[in-house]
Amino acid sequence: MGGKGWRGKRKNRGKGSAAQEERQEQSDGEEDGGSARKQARKAEPARNDIWREAGSWELVNEAYEAYYQRQKICSEEEWPKLLQALRSGLPVAIRINRMRLGSPLLSKRLHEMKQICSGDEAREQFAPVRLSWFAHDLAWHWPGLERRTVKKNKQNAQLKTYLMNRERSGLISRQEVVSMIPPLFLSVEPHHMVLDLCAAPGSKTSQILEIMHWPQDAENSAPPQGLVLANELQWKRANMLAHQVQRLGSPCAAVVNMDAQFFPDLWEKVPGEESRPLRFDRILCDVPCSGDGTMRKTPYIWKSWTLRDGISLHIRQLGILYRGLDMLKVGGRLVYSTCSLNPVEDEAVIAAALHRHGDAVALLPPPDLDGLCAANGLERWVIQDPSGGAFYESYDDVPKELREGKCKLLASMFPPVGEGAAGIGSSVQKHCRRFLPHLMDTGGFFVAVLEKRAELRPSAKARREDKRVQIQASKAAQQQEGAAPGSAEKSSEGTKASDADGQSSAVVSGTGSENSQAMTNSVTQQTIASTSAPQGLKGITKEYVKLGEDMWIEIRDFYGLDPAVRSRMVQRNGSDQRVFLLSEGGERLLASEAKMPTRMVLCGVIALEK
Repeated sequence: MGGKGWRGKRKNRGKGSAAQEERQEQSDGEEDGGSARKQARKAEPARNDIWREAGSWELVNEAYEAYYQRQKICSEEEWPKLLQALRSGLPVAIRINRMRLGSPLLSKRLHEMKQICSGDEAREQFAPVRLSWFAHDLAWHWPGLERRTVKKNKQNAQLKTYLMNRERSGLISRQEVVSMIPPLFLSVEPHHMVLDLCAAPGSKTSQILEIMHWPQDAENSAPPQGLVLANELQWKRANMLAHQVQRLGSPCAAVVNMDAQFFPDLWEKVPGEESRPLRFDRILCDVPCSGDGTMRKTPYIWKSWTLRDGISLHIRQLGILYRGLDMLKVGGRLVYSTCSLNPVEDEAVIAAALHRHGDAVALLPPPDLDGLCAANGLERWVIQDPSGGAFYESYDDVPKELREGKCKLLASMFPPVGEGAAGIGSSVQKHCRRFLPHLMDTGGFFVAVLEKRAELRPSAKARREDKRVQIQASKAAQQQEGAAPGSAEKSSEGTKASDADGQSSAVVSGTGSENSQAMTNSVTQQTIASTSAPQGLKGITKEYVKLGEDMWIEIRDFYGLDPAVRSRMVQRNGSDQRVFLLSEGGERLLASEAKMPTRMVLCGVIALEK
């Protein structure tokens, strides 16, 4: 294998340079080299996508309308406007990728397009509008053009070709307007370790990566050293996600295939010290949801929506949020978002997390972005019988038969009660944001920003595991000293029972300095115990390995590389065709350990290939 056999990945591969941008301007509307493929697709049998035609659906659902009117998600005066917006098509929107060389020229072209088309009745619909709350003139939409219209109307063929050419080169991403908001609320910095727990199809992950590179693009400074770890449960979607982020050419990207509810604890080795938890500075929980805020682009939801949709997803959404808070660094920020308007999926999940974790977690006011318009969260909401019956204001009102079964009602679905409930409700109402479709001509969305202010009380599972390890260690120590082996177990069981009794009395009473102090001491001890590394840790992945000595020497000598970069160059296990470059955050990730290896789809960017 000769050194010349390795070639670097072209830095601007797929990037739209200024010259390319001008050539594309001249060729808009002309048939390109892919015309044969287009004709072949036309000859294929029609796909079953009738749901894309809004005209084929009756945009009415009495149960949906009655439910949300009862929730009072907007005033009576606004309700007709909200329904009208939901029954109309969704405008076209794009986000410009600042990492591409043609981005300044494209921004200039869009400004010119706006000036030319504004005021001309025949071309007014083609006038793009800049989203003022998105920095650097990178986000635009066409209020007069629906997504379906651009795809199917021949009158819009030139605009369609214009956008497709730039999307193909990676210069733009087509992304719904409200979908751009959660990454902005994260306030990502270039050095941050970021976890996107439910990342597919990848538009938000790509946006976070682009934001991480903004200072480098603007100031020509050093590349970012952080990491964006994107997770997806489904294998096919995880590969699609990897393809999406790989187009950006960032060494800060990694993709894994895991269940977000059970994302493993990661541990990193520290020279001269015990392993410590690897926590993240920022976490995005854009959780799976019923999607009833997306009716403008998926009108079939008008027909398919039921009360069971949100109720059945509540416990999964809560589990993902809890896991995200576990993985978050103290002082870190987590953004929880859904494309649903249902309080069971929105405010109820946030309130339950605040109620569970107390002062360790707090809601933050969202960033003040110019022109961003949203409604506040709900302080009170009601839960309806899944069969469409009565509404219940508290869990105490729920009959026994609805507390059991597959679609049962849970206490966490209702507004919190008891000590601190009023403060939680007020905070949820003040700091959560509902992006209603009629306010900015968008889809429906819910966003909340949480900050972790202290270590969380370990889960019941973690406490049981810690107790088991302590019993085994105590048994081993006493056996070495010749003590009776049964005494340790009995002593541990007695301690466990007394701890449980003390905790339950403190929770029930909620008063008394002795109980409060006992609870605090117990939680502190459990937190300290839970931060010690468990036994049997393994490398986080088997898919990526360090470069072999011979390969590194050959590449180093041919390209004259700094020896310090070796630790950030890896290859896939069993393949020597490609070399991947990692950021410092990616290097930390691959050096970390977990009890079970993760299924890693991508880590870093392809730097060299044969």
